[in-house]
Amino acid sequence: MVDRQQKEEKKGLIFCAAPEWDDAFAAARAKDADCILCADGGYLRALSAGIEPDVLMGDFDSCAPEKVTHLEKLVFPVRKDDTDLILALRYMAEYGYQEVEVLGCFGGRQDHAIGNIQSILFGLTLGLRVTLADPRNRIFAVTQGVTEIPREENCYISFLCMGAPCEGVTLEGLSYPLQDAVLTAEFPLGVSNEFAEDAPCARITIRKGTLICVIAQKE
Repeated sequence: MVDRQQKEEKKGLIFCAAPEWDDAFAAARAKDADCILCADGGYLRALSAGIEPDVLMGDFDSCAPEKVTHLEKLVFPVRKDDTDLILALRYMAEYGYQEVEVLGCFGGRQDHAIGNIQSILFGLTLGLRVTLADPRNRIFAVTQGVTEIPREENCYISFLCMGAPCEGVTLEGLSYPLQDAVLTAEFPLGVSNEFAEDAPCARITIRKGTLICVIAQKE
């Protein structure tokens, strides 16, 4: 059973059921998690990695752990508005988690992949900082104000608008800087940037709106 007591900066980890999965990566990420929640078929991914989750949640249309009785299990109807990931994010917010990392969210059906990325933005409405991750990629939101992202080697870094135009965007410390630009969902101006050679970090300033940041390791 998960400890429901509030504490500062609790970190949640959610396993989803998408086919791109790495057992070793999941095991490493699980070490720092205060709560591991499996969304539906994410339970099979946890079993594959030898990880004991704290909570099972979903409609279980892709996984049927009827015999699992020692874990907290929340079952929802198949016909509903919330996806299993949205349900999982609501749970994390309700019990005081601030940082949430989601694994098993890429590959397979593209509608699921796009919906998972949109869920990052939904997480903001709940006060969550959500990151989708696999061994090569991290995807998270950058909101208005100033954000610094520490330099990483051998990677691309992209800033993409997925909703209303993002205004007053200034990018510093990158190979392709921007100054007071407007990024829109119709044109991917911020794709495939890189850290500047002499920059210790990227500095992103946004006057209004939210961008999705993708950090992708080069092959």
